Amino acid sequence: MIRINLLPVRKIKQKAAARQQLATFSFVLLVVLTLLAVGGLIVNSRASFLQDSITQLEADKKRHQKTLDEIAELEKKKAAIEKQTEIIENLKKTSALTVRVLDDVANITPNERMWLESLDQSGSSLKLTGMALDNQTLAEYLTDLKNSRYVTSFTLTSSALAKYAGRNLTKFDVSCSVSMPAESGE
Repeated sequence: MIRINLLPVRKIKQKAAARQQLATFSFVLLVVLTLLAVGGLIVNSRASFLQDSITQLEADKKRHQKTLDEIAELEKKKAAIEKQTEIIENLKKTSALTVRVLDDVANITPNERMWLESLDQSGSSLKLTGMALDNQTLAEYLTDLKNSRYVTSFTLTSSALAKYAGRNLTKFDVSCSVSMPAESGE
């Protein structure tokens, strides 16, 4: 009887299968490494491109820095000029207000029955000191002040009886707030 040894065929098949698995694993590993290398090259080229862009932008910034400095200097000058213009406009408005307030107070003051001893204006505050023949005259004067276009509010700070030239007169102090009327185009 003939005997056939099958053991080496099994080992040969096992070795062939192991080689097949090793070849498949090597191929998969090679594909993965290739994909990783290609991905790394893409990322590296993208990073290089971005770095070149950054370098180019920094060079452009340096090239334009003089212009940017000039713009910043011009903006500072513009702000200073605007501030000066605002101050001038405010002075014009304040001086116009002073003239109009003086005119209005002069027109309101009844010359025959009262007189002002002092008139002090500082910004939007006005302080009046004067003498009136009686309290009725002072009350009418305060009503006229209330109706003035330029006097926004007032307070009678003091009112006292005082002797002047042998007569009893009413001495008064009034504090006022003044401003240009909003509706006026003057």
